Amino acid sequence: MRTKVVIRNKFRFGIALLLLMVFVITVLMISIGEGKGIDKEKDINWIFVKVKEGDSLWTISKDFVDGSVDIRDYISFIRKVNKLENAILYPGQVLKFVDVKTYKLLCTK
Repeated sequence: MRTKVVIRNKFRFGIALLLLMVFVITVLMISIGEGKGIDKEKDINWIFVKVKEGDSLWTISKDFVDGSVDIRDYISFIRKVNKLENAILYPGQVLKFVDVKTYKLLCTK
């Protein structure tokens, strides 16, 4: 047994359909955008450095920056990436670093 559906107000039905389509498209665009952000993170070439006795963020960072970058900003970035609450390092600790070109690209996002 089939139930027959009668659309009494075509204008209201059209508006409801249009709103539903806008909602679906918005959800799809947001999910696609978040996926792209995740993919960009995978493309980063991280440089892993094992901390030795006497190393500091400053001495390690000098190997990765040049005159075009303020080393203090770079160290702040590295601390955030590695989730370091302070600048104390321990021998054997492994930290993630990036080169200057990648750093500049990540800071412009």
